[in-house]
Amino acid sequence: MSAYDRTGIQAIIGQKLDGQFQKLLSDHERPIQQKLFALKQQCSKAEKLNPELEGQNEIPISRSEDLEYLYACASQDIADKAQAHSFTKKSLQAAQLRHGYVSTNEAPPVLQGVLALALTVFGEALINAAFFSNAHMVAGPTAALVTSFLISMTNVAACATAGFFIGRYRDYGKNALDSDDEYFRRKRNKARVQFIGFIAVMVFFHLTVGLVRTQESIDVVHHSLPAYLEMMKTPEAIFLILMGGCMSVFAFHKGIHSFDCPYPEIGRLQRAEEAAKEDIHDTVDFYKDEVNDHFDDCKKSLEEAVESKKKSVDKYNKAVSACHEAKRHLDESAKEAENQCRGKLAELITSYNCISGEDQDIPMDALYRMVSFEKYLDFEIPAFRACPEARAFHSELLIEKNQAVKRLSLIFNDVLNTTGGKKS
Repeated sequence: MSAYDRTGIQAIIGQKLDGQFQKLLSDHERPIQQKLFALKQQCSKAEKLNPELEGQNEIPISRSEDLEYLYACASQDIADKAQAHSFTKKSLQAAQLRHGYVSTNEAPPVLQGVLALALTVFGEALINAAFFSNAHMVAGPTAALVTSFLISMTNVAACATAGFFIGRYRDYGKNALDSDDEYFRRKRNKARVQFIGFIAVMVFFHLTVGLVRTQESIDVVHHSLPAYLEMMKTPEAIFLILMGGCMSVFAFHKGIHSFDCPYPEIGRLQRAEEAAKEDIHDTVDFYKDEVNDHFDDCKKSLEEAVESKKKSVDKYNKAVSACHEAKRHLDESAKEAENQCRGKLAELITSYNCISGEDQDIPMDALYRMVSFEKYLDFEIPAFRACPEARAFHSELLIEKNQAVKRLSLIFNDVLNTTGGKKS
């Protein structure tokens, strides 16, 4: 209490009652002071739990700049793959130039070729089975189909294999710059000899099928000039030979064109060039997956940090709530103490007036000024904190992720431009 306030109070209640007033005021102030001290300690403990304090429960947001090492590795790997692709492409172009072969660099439709050969096998098998059934050479349609399927499968498989391993080498190096080179001539001569041998084998095979029909025997047939002349008198045998020959030519052609480039070695280089090009894209996809995995891990870490901070905020808010509750009790106690003190002071003054015979009336506003504990209530309580939400950080994380992916795309384009590659 200031000297000015004390002088004013003495002027109102008189100097004789000042000591008793001070004792009365002290008795009511002491509990308020104790509660205020306890409240300040409680608020101090709550402040220590404040999650906004520097260094406590930081929410980690990964930046695209954090992946500089990954960008460096990606740049080097993509550059290596691009150089390998450039080398294989130049090797392919050099081989095409040397062999005088122009190709579209498109892989043949292998599946379509296999389906066409399969249809050829079943088609020829059905035709052969019909002929064998008409001749009553087998026990029934099933036996005829099995026998015919074996013949057809042998025919198509042998011709397709010959087309792939022999037919593609018949004109090997014919359009090359040095077509008369020993290497090319040796390959062509070898293929021609093999082709003649293949023709002889297939002629023997189809004659055997014709003799099977003529001699009406699947187990044993006899090859002789009279047997061949007799076969000429059997139309169905001629049909079988012609049909088998047509299927052989078709399968031989498919063997050349359906499984690889019709020109040997070019197909291998084409596959190497395509594999090198795919390797570049696979490398880019790998690093994009690495970026995605990195930011997925960051998202999990972020959610864990947010959950941890939520717990800290909840704990802090509970402490602050307890402080507000204690402040409310302090306010109520102060008001109650003021009322009690004012009442007792009024009784004290009234008793003194009766004893002394003085008639001194105290105005209410003066009584309120004399007894006021407002100074103990002017105390700031820590503020509540809002709980963070993970989705509030997801958009920022997504922006950083997109920037990282964009950075990889720029690296990819820069490397291709540097190496003279072509994006496809």
